[in-house]
Amino acid sequence: MTRSNLVLLVPPISICHANYPGLEDVKATVKGLYQSSKFVSSSSELSADAPFGVILDKTNFYAEQGGQENDTGVIAIDGKAEFKVEDVQVFNGYVLHIGRLEEGELKVGDEVVSTYDELRRWPIRNNHTGTHILNYALREVLGDHIDQKGSLVAPTKLRFDFSHNKSIDAAQLTKIEDISNDWIKKATPVYSKEMSLAEAQKIPGLRAIFGEAYPDPVRVVSIGAPLEEIQKNLEDTKWRGASIEFCGGTSVYSLIQWALC
Repeated sequence: MTRSNLVLLVPPISICHANYPGLEDVKATVKGLYQSSKFVSSSSELSADAPFGVILDKTNFYAEQGGQENDTGVIAIDGKAEFKVEDVQVFNGYVLHIGRLEEGELKVGDEVVSTYDELRRWPIRNNHTGTHILNYALREVLGDHIDQKGSLVAPTKLRFDFSHNKSIDAAQLTKIEDISNDWIKKATPVYSKEMSLAEAQKIPGLRAIFGEAYPDPVRVVSIGAPLEEIQKNLEDTKWRGASIEFCGGTSVYSLIQWALC
């Protein structure tokens, strides 16, 4: 089997809302400050010229995972401190906000406001939903054997890696693009919902990454079919006409071509 990379060549997908985890700021509490393999109680104990990590009790920042790049933004105490978040990673189940203190001091126990950069997340969100569209179109054109082998979801592009036993010809590429563009032109709604893993696995046409361990319950994202309707008749084969995937990333509420929010 060979691995192919394909870039989705469709117009931009504009959105008005996100379904992960909302556009609002989050009030949080600092639970840890980390630098050079040690935890401290105050940023004053850290090297001022090196980045460090902040752990919060809750966050609206998306950590890099599943091929999707991380959010950036600011963690701040109004008028007292500002921490610029440059990277977000998951370590041992904890979300680590990595960056530099622009002003003031951060201490364990401080109440802060967490604000991600919506202008960065916006195109990332669009491109993530684009990978779902492309996954569906590839299956429709090339067959059910198509398996996702990786992806990149960045602000300026998306990449979708998949297994296929031969090259894709020009006619197939055109058909894949046409299917993808058609989803967008129809402004197809995008739905998300947590479902039990056993329930979700019964849905015909469900796409998941082979070998990936999924939580229970699992977040399901559907383009074109309301998940409440799917749950009423889980094994109806008509759901193969929708794009349905396990997904923990950001996505749009609807596919709108050249729309303005």
